[in-house]
Amino acid sequence: MLNEALARLEQGEVGARSGKPLQTVETIIQAQEEERRRLSRQMHDGPAQALSNFILQTEIALRLFDRDPEQAREELQNLKHAAAKTFQQVRDFIFTLRPMMLDDLGLVPTVKRYLDTLEEQTGVDIQVHVAGGERRLAPYLEVFIFRAIQELVGNALAKGQATRVQVQLDMEDKDQIKVQVEDNGMGFDPESLKESEGMGLRLLRERVEMLDGTLEIHSTPGQGTRVTFEVPAASPSALG
Repeated sequence: MLNEALARLEQGEVGARSGKPLQTVETIIQAQEEERRRLSRQMHDGPAQALSNFILQTEIALRLFDRDPEQAREELQNLKHAAAKTFQQVRDFIFTLRPMMLDDLGLVPTVKRYLDTLEEQTGVDIQVHVAGGERRLAPYLEVFIFRAIQELVGNALAKGQATRVQVQLDMEDKDQIKVQVEDNGMGFDPESLKESEGMGLRLLRERVEMLDGTLEIHSTPGQGTRVTFEVPAASPSALG
């Protein structure tokens, strides 16, 4: 599917046929490739490296088994702990790729679970406030909002070095969904943000606009960042 889009992009067909600006399509494809690179690095540095260590630890334990059973037992115990840790890493990786509970339970429980886990892992104070209950939305919209929150909170932690993040999800209006992510991080000047540094935010804005929504960024160096976006609760044009 991605290869087809790339081929059409090279032929200059995407913008004309889809009605979407060519620059938007290029941005989306670029972001997809960057995400693939990030996931590849994450797999290599995490589970793949751990599996390599498992093989080495197993070989050490086998060599020690006859000569020093106690040491071999200790190596196997270490291997067990390492395997449990890697198993959790894989579960976290799967959740990041596609949280199954998003399909089963919906947006609100998935966001709460994700932010609770992130708070536990990072020690950052992450608060979430939900208005309007836990009603279900269209699947594509639940996925989009979850990914947007992931992106914004991730930016606050990795780039903004925030120690406190507040996420507000307002679904009280049956026709409109509002999300706000605010942090106490380093902040930045939105006007002078370099393209390479602002890929995530630029792509998010374009996707919000494709859903007939709006996005606002308020940030000042040294004073944190607040990003707010609103999208229709149902947007048929976004699917075309």
